[in-house]
Amino acid sequence: MIETESTGLLTLYSDVRAAAVHWLWYPFIASGKITLLQGDPGDGKSTMMMRLIAELSTGGVTPDGCPLGRPQRIIYQCSEDGVADTIKPRLEQCGADCRNVAFINEEVYGGLTLDDERIRQAMMEFRPKLVVIDPIQAYLGNDSDLQIAGRARRLMRRLGMWASVYDCAIVLIGHLNKKEGSKGLYRSLGSIDVVAAARSVLQVERDAEDSDIRIVRQIKNSLAPSDGEIRFSITAEAGFRWLECRTAKHPAQKAEPIQFESKTEKAAYLIKTLLERGDMRSKEVYIRLSDEGIGQRTAEVAKKELGVRCYRKMRQWYWSLTPKAEEKEAK
Repeated sequence: MIETESTGLLTLYSDVRAAAVHWLWYPFIASGKITLLQGDPGDGKSTMMMRLIAELSTGGVTPDGCPLGRPQRIIYQCSEDGVADTIKPRLEQCGADCRNVAFINEEVYGGLTLDDERIRQAMMEFRPKLVVIDPIQAYLGNDSDLQIAGRARRLMRRLGMWASVYDCAIVLIGHLNKKEGSKGLYRSLGSIDVVAAARSVLQVERDAEDSDIRIVRQIKNSLAPSDGEIRFSITAEAGFRWLECRTAKHPAQKAEPIQFESKTEKAAYLIKTLLERGDMRSKEVYIRLSDEGIGQRTAEVAKKELGVRCYRKMRQWYWSLTPKAEEKEAK
């Protein structure tokens, strides 16, 4: 019998499988989580991210000298600059391997929003290690999306689920509001729910004594010590230069329980893990999820969020993450 939402309310932590937090760049950007990078317009947020994108695309190093490993794929979605005359030349100037950097063509797929299904589809098909949305304000259905707490919470919860399921770091670049003198966490545009959903918040400011120097302070970190600080400069003569990157030493990590924001996020993670090995009978998926305390109703919601395809074969229903056009007939 399939477990329903009325049973299995509690899960013992002793039954939770432990896993370490994975980092794209310790302690600033965690894989599978949302990071918010905020600052005033013109302070170099996009330029800084392009430098990191370039290093990631070529398998380079972080500003503090840590190797990034093999080259990775990135989605850089930017609405403020032209693709051909601005973004690509900047990426090439940074030394990026543009074969590993993609974007959703908004001239073809207009009306892209922050929780758009096409973003999830692009993550599933391209399998990026990093997705950058620049700026967050350009990808809202309307101006009130981030102001209304309930709407902002739903937007961020869905985006966070995609980050977790596809093990992809998501960086949202945002402009600060005009509340001078407020704490950094309250200068983000929109509801405080946006900041609450981000595991890391980085704030870019100009140095008070030298406006060419930018200081990036980590004003929130839910996963590691938040005493890191980054400095870079942008000048007409030398362009962009990393100056300093001070971080705590990456500790030898102990496996910790995977933290899910909701049961739906947990269900989505488990479904993705099961179907990565191949298509599976729907009955077997339900049984596996039931063993993890996930009921049918939650499974159905997660299935829809993931874009799982269902098909019938030999009088059995199967679940698949493979688009129909790519389906290979079983032999």
